[in-house]
Amino acid sequence: MSHKSSPSRVSLGRMLLMAFLVIAGLPTLIGVLGWIELQKVARNQTNVIKETIPAISEVRGFTEEISRIVLVAPELAAVTTEAARLERAGYLFAQADALKQRVARYEGTGDVIPARLQQSEADVRSGIEGLDRLVQDRIIAIAAQGARLHAGLAATTELLEIADTLVANAQMGTSAVISSLYDLEGAGPDTDKRLDTLDKLIEVDLFRQGQMSEMRSHIGEVGLLLNRIATVQDPAELAQVQAEVQSRIDIVTRRILAVNDPIRAERALALLQMIRPSAAPPPDAADMFSLTKGILDLNRLIAGAQIEVREAAVRLEREAQALADQITGRAVLAGAEASAAIRTTQQLYVWGSVAALLISLAVVWIYVRGNITRRLDALSATMTRLAEGEEVGRITPQGTDEIADMEAAVEVFRLQGIENHALEAERDQNLAELRRHRLELQLLVAEQTKQLRGEVSAHAEARNRAEAADRAKSEFLAMMSHEIRTPMNGVLGMLRSLGRDGLSPRQQGQLRAAHASGEGLMVILNDILDYSKIEAGAATLAEVTFAPADLLRDIVGLMTPSAQEKGLVLTMDVPAALPAAVLGDMGKLRQILFNLVSNAVKFTEQGEVELSVTSQQHAGGSTLIFAVSDTGKGIAAASQERIFGVFEQEDAQTARQYGGKGLGLAICRRFADAMGATLTVQSVPGAGTVFTLAAGFRPGKVADLPVDIVEVSVQPDTRRLHALVVEDNDINQMVIQTYLEDKGHQVHVVGTAEAALSVLHGAQFDVILMDVNLPGLSGTEATRMIRAIADRRIAALPIIGVSAHVQEADRLENLRAGMSVILPKPLSFYALSAALLDVISQRHVLFDLASDMGTERACGLARMFLESLPKRLAAIAAAARFSDWTALAQAAHHLKGATGNFDLPALAAHLDQIEGSARLGPSAQLETYLQQLTKVAEESRLAIETALAVLDRSLNQAAQ
Repeated sequence: MSHKSSPSRVSLGRMLLMAFLVIAGLPTLIGVLGWIELQKVARNQTNVIKETIPAISEVRGFTEEISRIVLVAPELAAVTTEAARLERAGYLFAQADALKQRVARYEGTGDVIPARLQQSEADVRSGIEGLDRLVQDRIIAIAAQGARLHAGLAATTELLEIADTLVANAQMGTSAVISSLYDLEGAGPDTDKRLDTLDKLIEVDLFRQGQMSEMRSHIGEVGLLLNRIATVQDPAELAQVQAEVQSRIDIVTRRILAVNDPIRAERALALLQMIRPSAAPPPDAADMFSLTKGILDLNRLIAGAQIEVREAAVRLEREAQALADQITGRAVLAGAEASAAIRTTQQLYVWGSVAALLISLAVVWIYVRGNITRRLDALSATMTRLAEGEEVGRITPQGTDEIADMEAAVEVFRLQGIENHALEAERDQNLAELRRHRLELQLLVAEQTKQLRGEVSAHAEARNRAEAADRAKSEFLAMMSHEIRTPMNGVLGMLRSLGRDGLSPRQQGQLRAAHASGEGLMVILNDILDYSKIEAGAATLAEVTFAPADLLRDIVGLMTPSAQEKGLVLTMDVPAALPAAVLGDMGKLRQILFNLVSNAVKFTEQGEVELSVTSQQHAGGSTLIFAVSDTGKGIAAASQERIFGVFEQEDAQTARQYGGKGLGLAICRRFADAMGATLTVQSVPGAGTVFTLAAGFRPGKVADLPVDIVEVSVQPDTRRLHALVVEDNDINQMVIQTYLEDKGHQVHVVGTAEAALSVLHGAQFDVILMDVNLPGLSGTEATRMIRAIADRRIAALPIIGVSAHVQEADRLENLRAGMSVILPKPLSFYALSAALLDVISQRHVLFDLASDMGTERACGLARMFLESLPKRLAAIAAAARFSDWTALAQAAHHLKGATGNFDLPALAAHLDQIEGSARLGPSAQLETYLQQLTKVAEESRLAIETALAVLDRSLNQAAQ
């Protein structure tokens, strides 16, 4: 047992010390306080005489320096040379230093500088520094602008000289060809040679001469535009000049790239780079346009900095005047305070003496005699009795000081003596009890260890059985997916095809019923597969950019016919403030909302169903709150959470009346959890139900929104394709063939992968539709074999895979094998149309030429090239056969020049290699190039013919 003194106890030593201090120190304290008050009076009077008056004079001197700064600051803003800037800036900084010295002298008086005065002085200096920096930057920028303009004009002059040379060369080439025509006229009837020369005149020389003349004109216009830059005063005018220069430089660049003189072309491109506006943003850009833009910005900033200096100087003058007034007021107040302090000191001496005498008497009589001496005598007598072994009653502490602590300690000693005997007996009993419990614990541990080993072995065996069952379930679901989807592809495909034939209304109704039943079976299959993915942990987020409003319109459009059949009104509420594009898992969101709307239509007999959405914006994106409400039968409160379980419905009556398997809401809840969303329900039996989904999405870009698949599918195809369909099921063959032929495509159908490989070399196809599961060689292996074919025309064909296996692992395996895209069964007409548009490229080798020259001229030039190509190839072969390496290099050079008009990089590079090797003489490398030329030329010929077909169709469509 222990006794702790109260936190508020009074220390005996402290009280005695306080009593001594009161008795002996109070008169001394009174004298010290009086002396301090008198010293304060003397100090105040000294400050008034020696410090206050000079401080007032010093503060009044601020006005002169401020006036000089206000007058000279505009002169600094107007200078354009470095010497003038140094002179004006030096003068202004000298005035700022004078202001700072005045502030320092005022601080030396011992008074505190007002914060606003110090800030105003710092603002004046900062404003001068900022103005000086801006003027210096403008001087540097003007010098840099002059240097860049001078370099640009020099580059333009040199470019004009190069252009003059190229124009002269082109004119000389044209004149030489014309002269050769006259020579050939007198040389005899060599018609082929004259025609070749005439082709070269039309295809190369005249075309090149026109391009070089046009290039020279654009270079001259660039020089005129550069001369305008130094006089520009408006950023909008500067941007217009920059755009015009960039446009002409782009045209000149394309013309230079067609020049056959690599040295002049390289020099011309380097000169253009000196003139070309920089694509880098400021301050990295250092071209003449960014420098001019910087000068305009600096002029605006200098005007603003000049105003800031003037405003800071005015504030400083105002604060200095206020400080002077404040100092004067303090001097007057100090005199009044001195008089009051003298009177206070006189009163302090009189009353302090009387109080010291009275307090001293009270301390000695009351505290020392009553609280210390009497209590110590009583405690001493009690301790003596305890030491002699006498029984003593309970000792109660009196007070809260050290003597009370001593009384409590003596009471503790008394109680400990009584408890020692009881503690000894209890210790013996506890030791015996501890030995007995230790023995029981050892027996219990041994028994539990034996039982735990058996449970571990049983758990391992159960885990192995569960893993085997899970693998068997996955294999069964994959097999059932394929076995069901394959016939369902044929059923739904043929039902869609029948819908386009002339059927009676009754037949149309029967057809719709059959189609709805098939779609219902597919929903069941998809639900089972989706739930199996969720259970296996394979459901992952697939984030895409999508428009929430479009998604809701799609769902309402799909469900409207079902609602109308039941006489229901299906409405949609989309606010105008809904984000146009968000980033998230659109597929899971679509399935959740579709299931909820489908259930609402299913369980509502009359009234309406509404799909609505609201948005809440926040820093990381937005939270969309979707609500599906109906006027149906409602859900009992006890069942509102249970219906989200697997294979659960509200009750047996609901299952019998409406059917279903109880998976839809379970999948919705699992998908919502995977998205980090919340799915809740509120319902009143007989009054309807509201399902609410709150999901967060990141911001999306409208430019990243995919083109709507329905819109893509109904666009007119730019090409009529020759498609190879590889499908073993007869019904599926009919479905795919019907889809493609309705779009105007030509179709060749085979039943095996082996048959597909045999027909690829005998016909020219544009696309392959490959079933993944085929008898014998699978579609996956066939794709790998096609990609390995040496003929690049065949190996590069787009391959659209069609599979009933929808698992992600199967899809990735086929994509790695080389398939361009995978479509699931049942095959959708819109998905197939979108896939065809996606894999068939619309860009061709005449695209750039048609953009520059127009479609008709591009087609004419391409046909002339195709007509002359065999003769040019024959000339190359003849020169090689007779080992005339100079003629071979010349023939390859001429064909390369004609090829440069088209986007045929492979043929141009190959001819360049032949030309370079021929100039060095015969070699094995040259022989290899000549052997490969026929193949490369044939591929280029096919590319031009394909592009001509595309351009001809566009011309015909435009004429119609």
